Amino acid sequence: MSSFGNNLFDIAIDWYLYSLTRSSLLVGMISGAFNLLVLMNLVTGFVADRHVKTQLMRLVDLLQLAIMIIAGLFLGQHTITLLPFILILFATRFVGTFFAPAEDTLIPQIVTRDHLAKANGLNQGLSMAAQMIGMLVGSTLIAWLSLADFMWVNAVTFGVSFICISLVHHRYREALATPTSDATDHWYAGIAYIKRTPMLRAIIGLALVINLALGPIMSLNVVWVRENLHSTSFVYGVMQIALMAGVILGNVVAAILKLRLKQKMILSLGLVSLAVIGMVVVPTIWMTFTMRLLIGLGAGTINVAVFTLIQSTTPANILGRVNGAMMAGTNLALPVGMMLGGILSAQFGVGGVYLIGAICTLIALASFSRVPVQEIS
Repeated sequence: MSSFGNNLFDIAIDWYLYSLTRSSLLVGMISGAFNLLVLMNLVTGFVADRHVKTQLMRLVDLLQLAIMIIAGLFLGQHTITLLPFILILFATRFVGTFFAPAEDTLIPQIVTRDHLAKANGLNQGLSMAAQMIGMLVGSTLIAWLSLADFMWVNAVTFGVSFICISLVHHRYREALATPTSDATDHWYAGIAYIKRTPMLRAIIGLALVINLALGPIMSLNVVWVRENLHSTSFVYGVMQIALMAGVILGNVVAAILKLRLKQKMILSLGLVSLAVIGMVVVPTIWMTFTMRLLIGLGAGTINVAVFTLIQSTTPANILGRVNGAMMAGTNLALPVGMMLGGILSAQFGVGGVYLIGAICTLIALASFSRVPVQEIS
């Protein structure tokens, strides 16, 4: 429910943001600035390790519910301007950073190790399906609802999410991992663990380069649809859905594809790069839909494998911090890429920025393929 509400809400946010600014530069800069909140995962992972996960998730939902109600009341009585719009967006994104580390740390406590990969695949697949439905509904409702109405709808979904998590909280009595007395058991214990693990270091290193190059694909998609495809909010929603459908398909492929993690990364990210190039070379609605499906396929192929690797090999008492550090590390360059894409789009256009990113990604993958990395299935 929260995935459905968030993506229904995000569709409206992206569309209204471009309507307020009419600038690919500002869209890229604002999107990039908000994605810097990924660094909060270094702290939220520590919070997840120290507190009952379901309690933390319920608190996040209640705060999100309050933010949506306040925003709905405010926007219902005032003309939408950029500053309050950004403040509301910052508040909900900030609070939301505490949810995912708690969820990712809770799953391996409920599910046995033998079923962890299937559980992660099911969780991510259902979440993506909910996101797809949210985007489809949101892109359709943009023509009928105000931004304040979207706040009210999102508030309802957070309320339902709170009830669902409360059911888990009362049926499953979570046992907190006991903090160790080791002097190294601090908020940065996740970073220290990653430094000692060659494969996790390699994943972060490659992700930094890839997100720097391909970040604009996420932040400038609404500009691509409106300026390059000259299309509607519904088409924008469909393009987002294509990406998520590809991720779900990638989750299935990941279980079938019998390759080591490093090989999966090279194959899937190579597919992403070639799909971006195809989207730019043939800038039509159907080509964009097909290529975004392939981009999602490439991204989804490695998601489940990486999550399962972390959950099955990391000590329980620092799992939240390792999850948070991995999320922060792999996405650190994403906001920079988004901002850089907004700046470069003024000079080269959105298509030119996409093309530069895809070529840089292929060069990075060629270098990564020659680096000796500890192989983990």
